[in-house]
Amino acid sequence: MNLHLVRTHWLSKLGLLAVAVMIAAGALLYPAPAQAHCDSTNGPVVEAARQALAKGDVELVLPYVKADAEAELTAAFDHAREVRKLGPEARELADTFFFETAVRLHRMGEGAAYTGLKQDVEFGPALESAEAALVSGELEGVYAVLDEAMRESIDAKYAAIEAARAHAEEEQTVAAQRERVEAELIFETYVHDLYTAIVGQDARAEVTAEAAPAAAGHSH
Repeated sequence: MNLHLVRTHWLSKLGLLAVAVMIAAGALLYPAPAQAHCDSTNGPVVEAARQALAKGDVELVLPYVKADAEAELTAAFDHAREVRKLGPEARELADTFFFETAVRLHRMGEGAAYTGLKQDVEFGPALESAEAALVSGELEGVYAVLDEAMRESIDAKYAAIEAARAHAEEEQTVAAQRERVEAELIFETYVHDLYTAIVGQDARAEVTAEAAPAAAGHSH
């Protein structure tokens, strides 16, 4: 039995659980940037809808909705264009109606609920760097943001290991050693999750395939 593969197999299982926990925690603590990116008045869907109205070309926003929603969005576009002719107040109402329709249909295509337009959301450094890259074609800002965040998080987790090791050496107790082990496993699992998040499903499938023979040969 290959103990390394068995350990990798279980670390992978722990990693998937950790990812689920982190995603759930992130959704609770930081919902606005990720969830409101396409729902906001300064997001890509509304910006495309705004350009469509300005240039009289609905095809500028159609890519943001599924094919089966094109007819509804086009009808809303035509209606908004007619109402806009009635004056400034009507124009504002027509624009908002079209923006809301575009975002609602976009969210529906994602299988997500529409909860209304969000006003000028702060997206955070990651999304902002991604948006800037789409405009400039330069990725250095994205690399810098991700690298800084990754290094800070890894450094903090390794610092926790060093502190736990020093504490365990001083105390010489099982409880202190247990804290050391926990800190080490958190660090390993975090690095593993970062890697699999970067390389995608192929790496997770590869790890599972490698671990499967060892796990299948293990009996309780």
